[in-house]
Amino acid sequence: PPCAHHAAAMKRSRGRKATLQYATTIPQVNDVTYDQLRNELMDIDTRIPSQGKKILPSGYRMKFKSPYLSIEPASIGTIPEKEAKLIVTRMLQGTLHKEYAVAGGVHYLMTTIRTRSAYGRNVDTSKKEGIVVIRLSKLAIIARYKQPETQFDFIPKVEMLADKLVSMGY
Repeated sequence: PPCAHHAAAMKRSRGRKATLQYATTIPQVNDVTYDQLRNELMDIDTRIPSQGKKILPSGYRMKFKSPYLSIEPASIGTIPEKEAKLIVTRMLQGTLHKEYAVAGGVHYLMTTIRTRSAYGRNVDTSKKEGIVVIRLSKLAIIARYKQPETQFDFIPKVEMLADKLVSMGY
C-alpha cells in the first residue's frame, strides 16, 4: 500500500476527469460550400491516377466524384456519396472533430486536426483502420487505410499526393 502522502495524491487525481481541449472551430482554408466546390471542379487532370499509383500502396484505388477524391483499399467498399458529402462539408466548416466521421459504415474518431488535414482511427480499436481527410482549395481527399498499412506509412503518402495536387493547381 502507498504511504499516506501518495494515497492522498492518487485520490485527488482520480477525482479529476480528462477533457479534450479543442478549439471550437478549426481555421478554414476557404469559405466555399460543398456544392460550390462540386460545380467548380467537374473533372480532374488525367495525370492524377498515375501520380497516385506511384505514391500510394499497391492494392489501393482512387475514385473521383466531384468535389472529392476517395482513396481506399480495393478489399473494402467505397464510401457512399451521402457520407462523403457530410465529411467534406464538416471539414470545410471546421467541425469534423466534433463528432465521429462515418465512412463506408465505419465510425472514425478524429484524433489529429491540422489546418488542412484531419486524421482518425476506427472506434473499434481491434481493427487497425484509419481515415485521412485533406482539404485543398478545389478538392477534398478522403483516404481510408487498413492493415497491413499503418498510420505512420499511409498518412505521409496521402500528404505527399496532396502536395502534388496543390502543385498542379488543386
